[in-house]
Amino acid sequence: MSLTHIEIDDDTLETAKKLGGHRTKTAAVAAALSEYNKRLSRAAAYEHYFQLAQDWDLEGAESAHRTEKEPPAQ
Repeated sequence: MSLTHIEIDDDTLETAKKLGGHRTKTAAVAAALSEYNKRLSRAAAYEHYFQLAQDWDLEGAESAHRTEKEPPAQ
């Protein structure tokens, strides 16, 4: 853990404490950073899978799925 001096708007910090139910400024800032990190991680994952999906052949996959489900020819 590190001790850091930063300037944060007092009203914004008090609002975060109240809405988050935090007793201290430190707890409010820690929770905010945690949520921020989660949001950025989700955004990175979405971007990663979006890039992967660019190469998917949806029509081919649907056709293969239908073929698998058809009863065998007699």
